[in-house]
Amino acid sequence: MTKLYVSTLLLVILMWSCELSSISVEKYLTLTASQKTALDRFRQKVEPVLHASYMKQDTYLIQWLRDRNFDINSAEQKLLENLKWRKENGIDNMRNEDWSDMSLDIPVTIDTYDKTGRPIGVFDISDWDTRGIVLQGRGQRALRYLMSCVENITGQVYERQEKFGMNVTQVVVLANADGFNVIQHACPVCLPLWIQFVQLIESYYPEALDEFIIINATPAIQVVMEAIKPFLRKTNRDAIKVFDANKAKWMPYMDAKISKEERRKRYGGTKPPFKY
Repeated sequence: MTKLYVSTLLLVILMWSCELSSISVEKYLTLTASQKTALDRFRQKVEPVLHASYMKQDTYLIQWLRDRNFDINSAEQKLLENLKWRKENGIDNMRNEDWSDMSLDIPVTIDTYDKTGRPIGVFDISDWDTRGIVLQGRGQRALRYLMSCVENITGQVYERQEKFGMNVTQVVVLANADGFNVIQHACPVCLPLWIQFVQLIESYYPEALDEFIIINATPAIQVVMEAIKPFLRKTNRDAIKVFDANKAKWMPYMDAKISKEERRKRYGGTKPPFKY
């Protein structure tokens, strides 16, 4: 389980300056009396069709209710659409597929955690040859790989809940935008891939993102921002925190959220390099 998700990946390149809106676990799980009643009713309606144990946890059900403002019927419809999509596309088996043909072209790691225990997906945009992959006719294969990364990192959330009793509900994405350029990463044939990816995240992984931290961002990222912004809901837009190359600004922020032992050198940490 070392390749990320990019859950929310070129989501990464979404806003040049956003306000932080990270939600604490306590706030995420705290419900009013009416919301608790809605959760109980929602569970009764959908539990018979939930095939995985993690889907029956409060944390999983709450994300669908929050996504639909606790409208039970709307949340039910959204969840049923999700289950249908998972079955039709073999999503449950993604983590067992062989991704050796993609992992070196789109390297991502998910072997680090923030101070609250949230899994972190990390990638360096300079390592990705997005344009080359699309021109080689591997765009849809890359998209499926990225979705497998999302499955990996969100799967870690559920495993931490079930196996270790941790109150972890969301994921963090950390990206180094140094080396980003429009030709290689945001060309006309590249943008449809990122738009499809964001649409899948928005449709099938509600409330999954705690925060998306981007360092070494350049103004060129605005190209992707303008293309993707219309497809992102406000909660995901607000979850993005962007820093330029000024290390004096992003280092204190990173130190407060993620220990140095859980960050590699490019991110101001001491964790040894990952061996692919």
